[in-house]
Amino acid sequence: MKTTKRAGGLFAVFLLLFVGVLIWFFTLAEEYYTFMAGNLEGAVRVAPLNKEDMLARMTTAKPDYDTEVKYRKFFITAPGAEQVELRGDFNRWGKDPILLTSYNKGYFETSVALASGEYKYTFVVDGKETPDPTNQDRQKLDDGREICIKTVR
Repeated sequence: MKTTKRAGGLFAVFLLLFVGVLIWFFTLAEEYYTFMAGNLEGAVRVAPLNKEDMLARMTTAKPDYDTEVKYRKFFITAPGAEQVELRGDFNRWGKDPILLTSYNKGYFETSVALASGEYKYTFVVDGKETPDPTNQDRQKLDDGREICIKTVR
């Protein structure tokens, strides 16, 4: 008499494994959907962060400082002056000279590229140091000189 092997035992083991995997998958999926709905208690294993941290990571942080270089105009009216120079901490107090361009009736002007920050400066009109008459934001130095402060935002 011929005997045939039945695959019932192997099939049962496979079926139990398959059902176990399905239960695990749907439990994990339920935690994920709970997390996406805003309930974080059941989703700790899926994503151990709170909702605020997730939103903070999704948005790019804006720097608290401005790195853009902007051109700032410096001008002075000095009738009869031959030469006006701009000295400040941005040109090492005259070591890299910035001469102002002369226009009609003693008007001198120049533009300087500056990043945001606070800059100290003064004009030198024909060799004599002169603070900017249009800028009232000034600082008195220990040696008695008066310099101006320009804030670039």
